[in-house]
Amino acid sequence: MGKFSLRKKDEKEDQFRQRIDEMLGKLLDENMKGRERLEKLSEEILQNRADVRKHDMALEDCLDALADQQENETQSQKRIRELEDAQEKLLQVMEMYQDQMWYMRRYAAENDPAWVPQLELSQGAVKRKMISSGVTLIDETGVEVDYTYHEVIEIRDIAETSKARTVAEIFYPGYVYKGVVKKKAKVAAYRNVGEMAAEK
Repeated sequence: MGKFSLRKKDEKEDQFRQRIDEMLGKLLDENMKGRERLEKLSEEILQNRADVRKHDMALEDCLDALADQQENETQSQKRIRELEDAQEKLLQVMEMYQDQMWYMRRYAAENDPAWVPQLELSQGAVKRKMISSGVTLIDETGVEVDYTYHEVIEIRDIAETSKARTVAEIFYPGYVYKGVVKKKAKVAAYRNVGEMAAEK
């Protein structure tokens, strides 16, 4: 009986050891698998960090490029404003010159007609340069009055119906710059005497 119980006890211990060995084996396997997963996760984390760094650097590059572009745009806008101011000043100088030439020609026509051809020659040379720069003078007589270009400051009655509503005289020339009327010409316009009678 004693041997039997000893054998049973040994078998139980063997079974217990075997189960413990199996459990330890499973734990070691799981531990190994856990380590492998942990190593994989660590590698993925390192890769993700590297990717995030790359994205951050790319984003910084984009932000730098955007800042440069905004700076260039600001400088361009500033330059455009400077050029527009300079252009406006040049137009004012041209307008003053044109007015002075106009007055001198009118004065010469009344007081010293010998100067008129010389003034017309100078004015013609300047007029060609103005046209090539996008400036068109409003200085023609005999054309139909157009209130876009003409400001009528004097009315002259005339019997000829063909001349009615045409420019009789230019007092002060106007000009158009690149399609925009910058200054209307101040003019005298003809009015038909018959129209005047009909208005009464």
